[in-house]
This record gives sequence, C-alpha cells and structure tokens, in this order.
Amino acid sequence: MHEQLFSLSKEQKSSFREVYDKYYQPLCHLSKYYLGDTAEAKGVVQEAFVKLWEVRKEIDQDSNLKNFLFTLVKNNSLNILKRRQILLKHHEQIKWMEIHYQYESLMKVSGSYLEFEELKENIDRAIENLPEHCRAVFKMSRFEDLKNKEIAAKLGVTLKTVEAHLTKALRILRKELKDYLPLIMILTNFLD
Repeated sequence: MHEQLFSLSKEQKSSFREVYDKYYQPLCHLSKYYLGDTAEAKGVVQEAFVKLWEVRKEIDQDSNLKNFLFTLVKNNSLNILKRRQILLKHHEQIKWMEIHYQYESLMKVSGSYLEFEELKENIDRAIENLPEHCRAVFKMSRFEDLKNKEIAAKLGVTLKTVEAHLTKALRILRKELKDYLPLIMILTNFLD
C-alpha cells in the first residue's frame, strides 16, 4: 500500500493505473449500492479518482489508500442522495402548490358561470353529436382505454383510419367546447 502512495506522489501513471484497476469495480459496486444507478455510480468513482490524482502529493504515506477512496465514494454518493431528497421535497411542494391553485381556480368558478353538471352535459352532448365512426373511435380511445392498434383490430380498419377519426373527433370537440376549454383544462390537470 505504501509503495503505491509513494509511486503516486512521484506521478507515476503506471502506479495510478494499478490502483485504478484494483479499486474501480469495488468502488462502482459500493456507489451503485447507495445510488441504485450504474451511470451515476461510475461518475462518482471517476470523481474519486480525479480527486486522488489531484491530491496525490499531499496524501500521507501512512494513509490507507483503499479507505481514502472508499470514503470519497461513500461521501459523494451520500451527497447525491441528499440532493435527490431536496429535489424530491421541492418537487412535492411544487406539485402541492399546483393542486392548491387548481383547486382554488375551481372554487372560484361561480354557479352562474358554469356548474360541473352543465359542463358534463355539454361534453356528453358534443361527443354524441360526433359522426358515428368518430364517436365510436373516440369512446374506445378515451373511455375504454384502448390503444389505436386495438381499436383498428376491433373495427377491422387500418391504423391510419383510426388516427384520422381521432383527429377529426378532437378537432370537432375543440370547436364545440371552445367556450369551456379553460375550465376543462383546470379539471383535467386537477384530476390527473
């Protein structure tokens, strides 16, 4: 161990390569254990070796190189986990604020403007007024959660035909429900 440190302090690249070859895989396994992500783990290990190279002249000859590297990888992995927690907490706060504002927007919609039941009736009426094939395709897509391929197979038509019917249905519905689109957007986002 001490030989490797001595060699590193003299900038012998071959000694550095030996250390790299010896510890790279175990360090990757350690980091991946913490992070659960191979690419991130490799990045952490690369950073540890860069740090080792940068401080090679300052490392005490009696230091345990293995412990030094494992400590670097462990601490860098833990730092990434801390950042993840902060980001997750921040994301949850933002999501809560979005839901809160959407809820407030819904509450501000007065009864004189539009009741939920009235909106539902208008949507149902607009769907029922679609041309027969458009209506059938739209209902299978939106209410039965069928994929376009499944709809095509069920109706015995091509995938392009299904896509054309959906496009036409959505165009008609946007036109028919244009006065209600802001509220529909709020409801859609709130219910997601």
